Amino acid sequence: MNWNYIGNDPAVQAVKTRLRAGSASKSYLITGPPGIGRRTFAIRLAQEIWCANLPPPVEDSEPYLFLEDANPMWRTAVRRGHPHEEEDPPSIPGTSKKIKLEYVITAHHDLHVLRRHDSKQTVAIDGVRDWISGLCLKPATQSMRIGILDAADRMTAGAVDTLLKTLEEPTEHTILILIASSIRDVPPTISSRCHVIDLCPVPSNMISKHLVTAYAVDPNLASRIAETSTGRPGWAIRMAQNPAAWEIHCSGQQEAMAFESASTAIRFTTAGNLLSRSKLVVQRKEAYDWLNALELEQSHTLRNAMQSHTATATPEDQTQLHTAIGRLLRTTETRRAIAANVSPQLALEDLALRPISESVLPSSEANDRH
Repeated sequence: MNWNYIGNDPAVQAVKTRLRAGSASKSYLITGPPGIGRRTFAIRLAQEIWCANLPPPVEDSEPYLFLEDANPMWRTAVRRGHPHEEEDPPSIPGTSKKIKLEYVITAHHDLHVLRRHDSKQTVAIDGVRDWISGLCLKPATQSMRIGILDAADRMTAGAVDTLLKTLEEPTEHTILILIASSIRDVPPTISSRCHVIDLCPVPSNMISKHLVTAYAVDPNLASRIAETSTGRPGWAIRMAQNPAAWEIHCSGQQEAMAFESASTAIRFTTAGNLLSRSKLVVQRKEAYDWLNALELEQSHTLRNAMQSHTATATPEDQTQLHTAIGRLLRTTETRRAIAANVSPQLALEDLALRPISESVLPSSEANDRH
């Protein structure tokens, strides 16, 4: 089966080999940064499982076509940031009594996808229970029921316990595919029971070539998007398909560059104007979007500093490298603070005020500077 997948060939081939040998795992954990292709990998894996015993060409089979990206159900099942996507409704439509939606399950043809609601930061225990109850039924049309859990690193403690019971006693007709940003963000009790597939950044020239050939993007623009994507083809494709989003991103990067070189007073004023007066969940998203832009700018600065940090590096080169590392670590601390329920506004203002100190550097490196 042709996966039509960009990059990570070793991971693709390893999965194909295991499935063809009849040694499919009962649970998978796909990790990597957002936009690298985790959801696409999960869908291709489901296609491979369902089509493993079909005669070629499997691309014409019903299971394969059902799981293709063109199927409208994926617009609801998997959030990709496309322009045509609408936000989840706050409550179940068509009911006399308003029942708030806490999670979203899309189930069809023995495939069950669970994700958090657009307005929620976590995957609730009730969502995992409903998801598992559907997976426990015998398959209706395929050989296996497949469950995809997006944001497995955002489960509540109760949801983790509920999922753990299923992982410990899996049914013979069910395969689970979990998606997370990093294995470190998933409880060890969960990750240790999964076949982990860690997706790596894709070379920018491979992404650029794909944008030109598959989406007819201007080569110069394709190169710019690919370089900016930091190895995430899914993100690059979204930018290529949504010029407005690309313009917003470029504007955000210019603001991030200005923030990095500004005085403390200007940084503090900027941080105070970044967030809207919306609900906390909206402010968190706005803060994360800003931190993403800031981290991207800081990573570019760090990459340039590392290239200058050779055996003949000057004291100025060393200072630039230490400063770049310190700024990136400070931004990471801010992201963790927001994840720990610190006010996004306070976290960003703290980032603007806190100077880069040598305490963020390894002690041996800090001592070398004196």
